[in-house]
Amino acid sequence: METIKTYLVRNFEQVFVFLSLVSIAYINYYIPYKLAFLSFYFIPVLIAAYYLDSRRAVYGAFFCVLLVSVYVYMDPASFSVGPEPVNLTVTIFIWASFLILMGALVGKLQEKLKQEIIQKVLLKEELTESRDSLTNVTRELIDHNERLEEEVAKRTDHLQRAKTAIEDHKEKVEETLYATMDPAVARLIIEKRLRTEKRTLSIMFADLKAFTEYSESRIADAVITELNRYFGIMERTLLDYHAHIDKYMGDGILVEFGAPMDYEMHALLSVIAGLKMQESVIQHKFPWQMRIGIATGEAIIGLVGHNRQSYTALGDVVNLANRVQEVCAPGAVTIDETTYLSVKQFVNAEIKSVQSINAVENPVIAKEIDECMEMLERRPDDLDVTKKIGLLLMKGDDPVQAYDYLKKAIEMNPEDNSAKIAFAECSLTLEGLQSIRLRGKKHKLHLYEVRGIKNSLEDRSKIPQRLYDTYYDRVSQLVSYPEDIVLPVEALDGSIGHSRVVGFLSFAIADALDLPDKDKQDILLAGYFCDIGKSIIPHHLLNRTGSLAKDEFEEIKKHCRETVRLLKKMGYENEALFESVLFHHENYDGSGYPEGLSGEDIPIGARIISVADAYDALTSWRPYRNRWDYAFAVSLMQKDTEKGRYDPSIVETLVKLMNSER
Repeated sequence: METIKTYLVRNFEQVFVFLSLVSIAYINYYIPYKLAFLSFYFIPVLIAAYYLDSRRAVYGAFFCVLLVSVYVYMDPASFSVGPEPVNLTVTIFIWASFLILMGALVGKLQEKLKQEIIQKVLLKEELTESRDSLTNVTRELIDHNERLEEEVAKRTDHLQRAKTAIEDHKEKVEETLYATMDPAVARLIIEKRLRTEKRTLSIMFADLKAFTEYSESRIADAVITELNRYFGIMERTLLDYHAHIDKYMGDGILVEFGAPMDYEMHALLSVIAGLKMQESVIQHKFPWQMRIGIATGEAIIGLVGHNRQSYTALGDVVNLANRVQEVCAPGAVTIDETTYLSVKQFVNAEIKSVQSINAVENPVIAKEIDECMEMLERRPDDLDVTKKIGLLLMKGDDPVQAYDYLKKAIEMNPEDNSAKIAFAECSLTLEGLQSIRLRGKKHKLHLYEVRGIKNSLEDRSKIPQRLYDTYYDRVSQLVSYPEDIVLPVEALDGSIGHSRVVGFLSFAIADALDLPDKDKQDILLAGYFCDIGKSIIPHHLLNRTGSLAKDEFEEIKKHCRETVRLLKKMGYENEALFESVLFHHENYDGSGYPEGLSGEDIPIGARIISVADAYDALTSWRPYRNRWDYAFAVSLMQKDTEKGRYDPSIVETLVKLMNSER
């Protein structure tokens, strides 16, 4: 039943039309009192008005009127009441029935309408109450949210203050760590990546000669101030070459290279750092001389100590470095044979004539020497004690230290013949010796005194003599070679002198191409600086022998932009200089980096430096391969030129320069 009701309500318009048609047809065909039944049509129209809308109800009424009018037109006689009283009575009865039915129906509709109105009023009241309730809940939520925001703000402020306090504390701890130990060690400790291990590294001992006499003749504040100035300068140099400053021992410094960061070229870094330290002592006119000893070998590295810890190295190589320093001449850098073999490609060194760097082993002589040393501390100008110490050291088979004391004795009294004779004997002994003997070691080790860094331009297999003579003076006068800037970078990958050759050849090629003087100067400077951005490349990638992964190669490519950034930081504002260093790894066929430029779109300076860079790289020794001779290097470059790597005209110019000068 409910289904039928639902159907009738949903489809009332169709039902209304259908019933109207049926009713009209039935009344007009079967009901004799058609006029009385005209009141019947009020019922469907009224119901239509209630369930439909007024417009459709009016249409329905017109529809009924139209149909009835059609029937009236077709059969008007059937709509007459007639004169008989019976017909009139029936008509009135039917009309009265429909009137009563209409009243009842309208009443029912009114009641239903009233109920619906009441329901809607009730529903409206419920909605109003719900809205009021929702408004109250919303207001409460807003109030709660405001209180929550205040609480959150208070809590956030509290947490922020706590975080700030923690960060301040952390910063102070880090500052303390950085002030008391190497920043690299402190960072590894904080990151929990510091390991104890056995590793091959280079150890440096640096000590001042005659510092005791200097300190005794001056007030304490002046001594400490000057010593701190000295340490500050040495620290900057050592950190430039990635050293770990282990500790200060009075006026001495113990340093490790290759720890905590495992730099492959640690021996080269240590030797160049030592040379630069000696240059700094002279440059800043310190009132003393320094001795530097370097040894390379295997040592244990790690944190030692319980509550107070320090990162240090342990092993024979540490003792060896100390003893090498003891026999080093003031103002010099002395290295052991292992170090020499690692750096001989880059430095000039001479073998050092010494016999022993051990303490005197004879206990009687050693005791007598100690007593004389105590006397000399009280009377540093005592000639007899100084000479006696030298003679005792000779007797104890330690001519190295004896040499210093006997020489000092002669300086104090040039007329002392016994001191002269002993000094001569000591000198002859040293001249006949070529090695050192270490206590507990059966084999002999050679020492070498470093004279300086080799000038890569003096390599005649790479730079012909006439080419060198033609351009060396011009290049030297035009731009000073920035050695202090490029050396720390070149030492990392064992490419010492590379920038010097690249700059020199780039200038020569630019001159042969008859470029303007300003362009030649810019190209020379760009050749010197083109690789300083390599400092940001992870050191383990610099001398990689195998292929690089994609992400590793992306790290390599960053050095071009880093070079430009460093040049701007140094104060340069030369766009031609920036373009030459930025694009010197672009290939002529567009396969290079960083922008993939090709042909003439690559600045001329970058194309020239690219060729000079490749030539020096091929003809130089590298840790991962030996050098190639001139003919093979040029042949390979010409093949690469055919493949589109280099500008053919620039390669041809380089070959002409080399061949004409040869």
